[in-house]
Amino acid sequence: MKRLIVLLFVLVAPLMVGCGAKKLIVGVVLPETGIAKAYGPSLKAGIKLAMDDAQARNTPPGIEAHYRDSMSNPEPARKETEELIRNGAVLIIGGATSVEAKAMIPEADKGGRPIISPSATEPGLAASSNLFFRLYPADDVEGAVAASFLAGSRQAKTILVVFEKGIYSEGMLPVFEAEAGKLGATIIAKLPIGGSGWDAAIGEALTTKKPDAVFVCAFGEQIGATLGVIRTAGYTGTVCVSSSFYTLDVVKRAGANAEGVFVPVLKLDLTSQQEPVKSFVARYKAANGGKNPDIFAAHAYDAALVALYALEGQRPKDNAELLVRIMSQGGKRGVTGALSFDSVGNTTHRPRIHVIKGGVFEDMDPTPAG
Repeated sequence: MKRLIVLLFVLVAPLMVGCGAKKLIVGVVLPETGIAKAYGPSLKAGIKLAMDDAQARNTPPGIEAHYRDSMSNPEPARKETEELIRNGAVLIIGGATSVEAKAMIPEADKGGRPIISPSATEPGLAASSNLFFRLYPADDVEGAVAASFLAGSRQAKTILVVFEKGIYSEGMLPVFEAEAGKLGATIIAKLPIGGSGWDAAIGEALTTKKPDAVFVCAFGEQIGATLGVIRTAGYTGTVCVSSSFYTLDVVKRAGANAEGVFVPVLKLDLTSQQEPVKSFVARYKAANGGKNPDIFAAHAYDAALVALYALEGQRPKDNAELLVRIMSQGGKRGVTGALSFDSVGNTTHRPRIHVIKGGVFEDMDPTPAG
């Protein structure tokens, strides 16, 4: 209720896109270069699929998507957001990573424009702004699911944590550690990725401490490198990694090192013959040289759908109306499921444990599917 109260009394500002305006601009800020560029192509392809289709149908009338490169860096992300809003964007899709989103949110707040992130996961982001929404669960939710699986379902009593320094691990690991502790597990060591001798330190810990399980909290490429170290050490225990590994290109490069690794991700069967998944996959492959979509493309597509549904029909007269439309889409479904948010703008979806077999993510979560 807090978000809706604020909408009604504070954010009643005109959108400056009256009925006579020809253009309806949606700004898109994604990492096409830089350290997070592995996610950019999938995210952009998913958004383009939805936006290009809407533009071809001219629904909503005058719709345009303006794409900008964040360079995987918060300052360019902030500047691009500011410029897009100044040039008339009615909302922004982006903040692929949390560091980008944190820099973009103040600009969205100043400009009074909603921002819809397909993949930023730092806890507290949605609560920090009445204008921020995200399609992927926060890191604290994922951390609790991973800990419950390792210490609960797998009954691991000792866990080695390997992490990449930054806000990603800072948001996830405290919750992971607390939940694992509640279930009787002990974190025997926390080792950072990178720096002199980091790989040797991990190999030594695996050999001397013999943990029941390993949890790797990092971005995709760093997870791939860490799995190489773990396999080289001959470790045969349970390995669970954070959901940023759920990128087909990264998993493919990891090859056999990824086999049998567990990942907490949202349930998404891209082989389903049910709609809208079936048509999404077919259209995505047709538009991208036969390449299959991954989870980032799917979430980006759904982020674009949220924007398009909010803008369809008669144009919203102000931000309050636009935000209520965004918050009221629970009855609509995208590729990843219901387009629903909680009272602060977080997705209502929960990750499920998957295992990688032959490069494919198979759902094996012990809890019943919703």
